[in-house]
Formats: sequence, C-alpha cells, structure tokens
Amino acid sequence: MYPLRSAAWLEQFRSRLRTETTAQNALAYLTGQMESIVASPPEIPLSGGGWGHSYVCPVDGTRLTTITRILHKCPLCQQEMSGAPYDDVVVAEEHSGFSHHALTATVLYAATDEARYADWAKEVILFYAQHYASYELHDIFGKKGDAAGKYGAKVQNQTLSEAMWIIPLAQAFTILKSCRRWTNVEMSIIEMNLFRPVIAVIDRNPRGESNWQSYHNAAAASVAEALSDQKLFDRAVNDPANGFRFQMKQSVGKEGFWFEGSWDYHFFTLNALITTVLSASAFDEPLYKDERFQSMFRIPLEAHLPDYTFPAVHDSSETDLRKFADLYEFAYAAYGFGDDVLRQSERCSLSSLLYGRDMGSRLESADEAATRNIRAIDLSKPGMLYVTVGKGPSAQAVLIDYGEHGGWHGHFDKLNLIYYAGGRCWLTDAGMLGYGHPMHDAWFRQTIAHNTIVVGGRSQSPSTGVLSELKMNERNGSVRICAEVRDAYEGVQLNRSITIKNGLLIDVCSVLCDCEEEVDWVFHTPGVPMSLPSIDEMPVSSAQLSASEGYSFLKEIRSLPALAGDTRMLEWKWNETDAQNERLQIYAIGSSSGSLKQEMWYLAETPGMAHVKRRSTLIRRVHKVREASFVTVFRVCSEGDAPLSQPSLTAILAEELGVEIH
Repeated sequence: MYPLRSAAWLEQFRSRLRTETTAQNALAYLTGQMESIVASPPEIPLSGGGWGHSYVCPVDGTRLTTITRILHKCPLCQQEMSGAPYDDVVVAEEHSGFSHHALTATVLYAATDEARYADWAKEVILFYAQHYASYELHDIFGKKGDAAGKYGAKVQNQTLSEAMWIIPLAQAFTILKSCRRWTNVEMSIIEMNLFRPVIAVIDRNPRGESNWQSYHNAAAASVAEALSDQKLFDRAVNDPANGFRFQMKQSVGKEGFWFEGSWDYHFFTLNALITTVLSASAFDEPLYKDERFQSMFRIPLEAHLPDYTFPAVHDSSETDLRKFADLYEFAYAAYGFGDDVLRQSERCSLSSLLYGRDMGSRLESADEAATRNIRAIDLSKPGMLYVTVGKGPSAQAVLIDYGEHGGWHGHFDKLNLIYYAGGRCWLTDAGMLGYGHPMHDAWFRQTIAHNTIVVGGRSQSPSTGVLSELKMNERNGSVRICAEVRDAYEGVQLNRSITIKNGLLIDVCSVLCDCEEEVDWVFHTPGVPMSLPSIDEMPVSSAQLSASEGYSFLKEIRSLPALAGDTRMLEWKWNETDAQNERLQIYAIGSSSGSLKQEMWYLAETPGMAHVKRRSTLIRRVHKVREASFVTVFRVCSEGDAPLSQPSLTAILAEELGVEIH
C-alpha cells in the first residue's frame, strides 16, 4: 500500500489504468460527471453551512428536495419553504461538494495529465486558504463566535462536519504535491491559512469514544500526510484517549461492530478509519493490518439479513449492504474479500478508480455449497444477536437487542425484536428522523416505538442486558434464544425467550415487578391489518394509555377486549398493491399473573420513517400486576393458507413452554 504522495503510488495507479477494466470504467464515468463542473470557475459561498439534520419537513420529517439555494420542497406533503435553517443546509452541501469535487478533479489529473483538472482543484483549495479566516465560528443552533462553544466550526457548523470537509481537500493537496503542481509560496499559504487553523478548530473538541473523533483523527492524519507532520500523525493514531488505536480497542467489539449499535454509523465511521489507514502508509505505519479494523469489513458480510439489508436499529435507517460497495473496493484491494458486494455494484465510484481491482469469474466452493443452515452472529459490544435459519425464500431471521445502550445514538429499546421471513421484514424498528425534527426524540427513540416491553407507560432507562442462552440444532433447524435485562426499570426484570422452529417464531416475554405495574407488550409491522368483523372495536384516546413518552403519537386507536386465557389470531397483509397475498399471522394466548386478569388489546397506527410513513401497532396490556407473561406465535404465510388449528397451536405452545433443544 503506497502513500498518495509517493511516486510509487502514481506509477501503480497509472499502470492499473492501462490494464484494468474496473479503473478504466470508473475513469470514464467520473470524467463525464466532472466535465461540466470543471468547465466553470468554482462559485464558493462565503458564508458557513448549516446542520443537515435540520433539512426535513417540519410537518412529517421527510428529507427536503432542493429546488434552488433558497427554495426547498417536501416531496411528501409538497410544502415549500425557504430561509434558515434550510438555506444554510444547502450552503453546507455546496461546501462539501466543492471539497469532494476538488479531490475527484485531482485524481482525474493524476490519471490523465490534463491541467484543467489540477487548475480547478487548486483554485478551490486556494480560495479556502485565502478566506478561511473570514468564516465566522457558528454552531447547529445558530450561535456565533465564542457562544458557539467547542462544538462550533467555521465553513461547516460543527467540528465533525469541518473534519469531513477538510479531508478531501488535504488529500487533493497531497496528490497535487506529489505531481509537483504547487509552488512553495502556495504550499505555505495553504498550510498556515487553512490546514493549521482547521486543525486548531477541531482540536477544541476532543470526543474520545465517538464517531466524531474518528473523523477528527482522519482530518489530522490527512493534514499530517499533506504537511509531512510526524507529530500530528502520531497524535491522530496514538493519543491514549482519542487516537485510532484507542478507538480500535475501546469502540469496536471483538466481532468488528461499532459500539453505537447502528449500521449507518458503523459504515459512516469506517469511512473515516479508512482515511486514517491510508494516510498511515505515508509514515510507514501498516494500520491496515489491525485485526479489529479488518473485522469491521467482515462483520457486515455475516450479519446482514437474507436480502442483503440491515434493519433500522438505534439511530439508523433501513439500509442495503450494496450501498457501501465503495468501502469494499478498499477491502478487496487490501484483503481480497468483499467481492460478492462488488459484483452487485456498478463500480464507478472514486474508490473504484483509486483502489478497484478486476475480479475473475467466481465459482461457488464446496465449503460454500455446504454452508450451515443456521447462522448466528453475536455482536457483543452493542449486545445484538442476529440469527438466520434456512436459505432463499424460506429463510427466517431475527435480531434481538439485549446489550449496551449505544451512547448518544442508542434508543430505549432493550429486548427489541426484529423479524424477517418470506423475503420481508415484518417486525420493524421505528428507525430515525433527522435529529433536527422534534419527533426523533419524542417518538423514534422511545420504548413504545419498538417491539419490546413497556412498564408503567414510560420509557426504559439506558440499560444493559445479557444473552443468557443460545442453542442451535442444525439437524432440525431450530434455535432457542433467551435474554434478560434487570436495569431498564427500577425493581423490574424483563425476560424474552425466542424459538424458531418449523417455520414459526415463538416469542415468550415475561415480566417480574417488585410493585404492581401496568405492562404493555408492543408489536409494530409495516403490514396492513385485515378487517376484524368478529371483534367489537372501540375508539380510544392515546391519553387513556399513557400521557407521556411517545404514546401521544398513537393514532386511530381501537380497543379489542380479550379475556386472559383465550387464544386469539390477528392477521396483516403486506400492503395494498403488489403483495396483497402475503400474510403475517400472530397467535397470542392471554397472560396469567397469579389469578386470571383481563388483558386489553389495542390496535393503532404509529409513525414510521419517511419512506414507510406509518406502521400498524398492537399493544397487549395487563393492569396492576407483579408478574406477566406474553406468549405469541408468529407465522408468515400466503392468502388462503388455513390457520393453525387449536390442537396444533396448543401443542406448539405446550412444547415451547417446556421445550429443550439438543
């Protein structure tokens, strides 16, 4: 692995362009993308940028569409808006665009020797060097100067985004330096008026165990490479409370998952870590050999759902592994794995040009053909267990979140359950909105927004549970999972036992309380509930359920009385259009807690992420109990499939309550 500023890198890069189709295709694509950009002088804003999480519709939280720099539109409700904070976000995106385009133009110059690319990139970098001092320190709330505090920045609105903005500029500078495109005077101006001041702004805000610090380190490493500053590089890597090595030890689990428990933030952070690793080669530090760094590429290849997606957990959206193919360009070049992801991508990114390698045809090995029927991945750092049973259309997968809270990006969701079957994710997490929308905190992070247990109508405290049992039987394709948490509520123990067997998911939730409490078992699905003509539906207000912590977002609530001890089936279809024949059935048995007490059922609609819009929610509530048990069988089937008979259901439940998997 050669440093970007070396003649060896440039020689290797141009050699690949002569011989490798991947690099040639990426070059052709990026040349077309940049043609109109470098044809005009850069018109860089002289004002600092705003916070991207504010760029959402104030009504429904949907990400806005930019019409012009001063006009923005919600694609969902069609409302148009202008002014702060929306205009400021577009400015931030323009700054980010100039930074990334400068790097792309520089790489195109290295590939083609066409001076127009180098000249355009130089103009961008020199502009920022000449004007950086005039940008006012500001933060995401609009505070300026000293009032912006340590989080504030200048071109961008916080030290995280300032670091993200400077990294491509530093990398572009380094490549142009290796190509001898700078004068000594220009290099001095850029060092003293841009790079050093930016690092000074970032240094005001050390973040330790945080994705912010990963980008702070990457910015320092990139600038250190640009300036050949060994001391600055050493700090980025070896600072005992913030550096790269600290983060590998403290923030990455032994399996390779980032501690915040969010796939979006795992990949977001990995992008910064790659930058630090690349810069390290300029200082003869082979950081790419770090085992935990390598494992951050490996674990997504093992923990995705059968359709290559990851569920929304913590502050994360539902996302597709193939979306991050550009990261696997590096992994394939450095370690030789990740080709399955690359084969499913267009391979036309800047990463494809910089490190992409051609791949031969792939034949399935005997080992792959005989892969296990059950795959279990325990992500011990955030405490999340992924289990997949079966392959192809019949595959089932579950995720249970039992471990650490997840820091600032964690949700109050211990024992949250995600369920995938029949090619669909039927039990889903609420996910997230832009942090600038009040609904993100008020609904999406609250316990009621998740598939778990709520006690007393209030959200859990930040808590950490344990995985107490995991048993797998390859012979009959069955799995048993047990997890518990004791500190989500004071004086309350929550337990969840999940069994996958014979195409069914059997879920047993039990609650032990020191004092009498109301206990809610909560379930959310993107499916559409089937009509229930045999049940007496009664409208209910959210305040009747709870006056706090998310319950106010329950809409169209209907009560469905169910006596304890009865078994009841409810059914959902996937949607109203292309998959009406796909069904989710749940079979529930009323809870018993000492003497039989009445269990109330409530159906409601609740918010989902912008592309989901709404979810169907079922709450099963028991009043004033010290013990409660909820037993539920989930079955994914097709329209017209006969329901499970009462004898077979009774046998399933009896077996589950005393089952042993050997």
